[in-house]
Amino acid sequence: MAKTTKTQRWLAAKFPPPYEFHWRAGPYHAPAVNVGTILHDEFRGDVRVEGMSEAPVPWPGAVYNRGRHDALLPILCGDLVRAVCEEELTVAHFWNVTRYMVVQWKRATAGVASADGVFINPAMKRNEPGFRAKFGYK
Repeated sequence: MAKTTKTQRWLAAKFPPPYEFHWRAGPYHAPAVNVGTILHDEFRGDVRVEGMSEAPVPWPGAVYNRGRHDALLPILCGDLVRAVCEEELTVAHFWNVTRYMVVQWKRATAGVASADGVFINPAMKRNEPGFRAKFGYK
C-alpha cells in the first residue's frame, strides 16, 4: 500500500471527492432567460445576462470584474438564492465559485454587514412568508 504524503492529505481535505456533494434541499433549476435579459442579482443589483456559466449546474452569468480578471459569475437569483440559504459547500462545487463567494452571497441575502448574522438570519428569514414566496420555497 502506497504511503500518502502530507500534501496529498491536505489536498484531499481541501477538495473532497465529488460523491460527498449532495443536495439537501434540491433540485435547483436555472431561470429560463436569454442573453441580454436584465435580471435582479441579490448581490450586485440589476445585471445583464452575458452567457451561461460552465459549471456542473449551468446558470445565467454576468461579468464580474473585481480583481485582476473578469469572470462570468452566476447571477444570484431564483433557486440559487434558495441553495445559498440551505447549502454552502455544495453550492461552491456545483456552481464553480469559491466558498468565500458563497459566504458573500449569504451575507447579501441575509442583509447583514458582519459574519455573525450570516448563518442566523437566513434561517430566521426562511419562515417569513414574503421571503418564501419570493424565492420559491413551498
